Amino acid sequence: MSISEWISIFALGISLTALYFTFKKDAHRIRLNLNKGPYGTSDFISINNDSSFPVFISSVGHLPLDEEIEWMQKICDSKVNKSFEFPIKVDARSTYQGVILGGYPSKSKRYAYCVQLDCGRTFVISDTMPRQAYLRLKALSLLSWLSSGRIGFNKNDAHISKYR
Repeated sequence: MSISEWISIFALGISLTALYFTFKKDAHRIRLNLNKGPYGTSDFISINNDSSFPVFISSVGHLPLDEEIEWMQKICDSKVNKSFEFPIKVDARSTYQGVILGGYPSKSKRYAYCVQLDCGRTFVISDTMPRQAYLRLKALSLLSWLSSGRIGFNKNDAHISKYR
C-alpha cells in the first residue's frame, strides 16, 4: 500500500468516528435550566429538547447533598397549571416547563435536580451545590450520556411498575 492509501484509510476512520459522535450527540440533546420561584417554595425547570425527535422524561429526581436521589411521582406543567405523572413527552425542538412543588426546594439548602430519559440517560442541574460535588454529578451525567444510560446513575423504573 502506498502512503496516499494509508492517509485515505486514516481519514476515513476519522470521518466515521466524527459521524458516529455527531449522530450519538444528536440522539439526545437535552439542556436544562433552573429558576427559583418567587417565594422559595417552588423551582421552575426547563427541559429543552434540541433533538430532531421527541423524547420521554422518565422521572425527575431531587438530589440533596450527599444523599440518595428522591424520585418524584409527578411534575406540574407550568403552561396548563396541572400535575402530570411520568413519563412526559417533550416534542422535538421544544421546551417543557415544569414546576417542582411539594417541599423539594425547601428540603435542603444544597441540592440538585436530575432529569432521566426513558432510555436511562440522566442530566443534572443545580445552582446551590458546592462546585466539587456538582462537577462529580456532571461527570456522572456525562458517563450516562456517553453510555446511553448504562453507566452513571441508576435507572428509575418507578413509572413502569404501575403498568405491570
